Amino acid sequence: MPAITNKQQLLTQAQAALKKRFPLPALEPETPRPLLEELIFAICREGSTTEDAEAGYARLRKVFVDWNEIRVSTVQEVADALRPLPNSGPRAGWIIGVLHAVFELNYSYDLGDMEKKGLKQAAKQVSRYFNDSELKKLNLKQAAKQIGRFKQVNDFAVAWVVQRSLGGHAIPLDGPTFRVLRRLGVIEEVDTDTEDMEALRGGIEHVIPKVRGPEFTELMSIHAKELCVEKNPLCASCPLKSDCPTGIENLSKKADKDKTEPKPKKSR
Repeated sequence: MPAITNKQQLLTQAQAALKKRFPLPALEPETPRPLLEELIFAICREGSTTEDAEAGYARLRKVFVDWNEIRVSTVQEVADALRPLPNSGPRAGWIIGVLHAVFELNYSYDLGDMEKKGLKQAAKQVSRYFNDSELKKLNLKQAAKQIGRFKQVNDFAVAWVVQRSLGGHAIPLDGPTFRVLRRLGVIEEVDTDTEDMEALRGGIEHVIPKVRGPEFTELMSIHAKELCVEKNPLCASCPLKSDCPTGIENLSKKADKDKTEPKPKKSR
């Protein structure tokens, strides 16, 4: 079957194929999380799967009494609670920094009023919590100091909250999702530390409708963890191998290698 060149068609068929391969449970929690909790969960979720993030988030809530105890704890203490989530140190730093920003700005840990401000204003406010320059302008010194240790604005967490809590159309993109999309030929090789993440998201959001967004996010993450791994992707087992340029290339190389390798002699 020839490779699909239309990005929208490619991603639509990829989502359908992955849905068959990785059946998903209900995506929404039985009780929706308050906005701040969803924001903290988003930090746990980036670069992982929902299942792994749920486990890390549950450990965090079990180890610490409340958000304030997390805010005044060290990065090491919070990271220990998050493990074995990958990059637990940076995650812990983000969580502490965001809690500092929320508390210093609101003198509470309640972001409920943000949902009443409208989607664009709420998203802008959420993004401020990850921007040390913005926090300095607001004279939130402790929060700015903590967030300043981690230079990248956390676009994934902002997009996640827009998608899951604020009812907007956003496709959260993290490293594993970028890896899948790059191998599929949907996006070019990018430096996720410096590239305009919002512009990249806009390109994907243009071809993935809002109603399919949450499922798309989940399937990309699971596929990245199970098959499209960083090193030695399991292309032979991938349901997207017929339309994936990387998969086609890898399998072709393997076939050529198998042809050139001498067959083992039969023992008499």
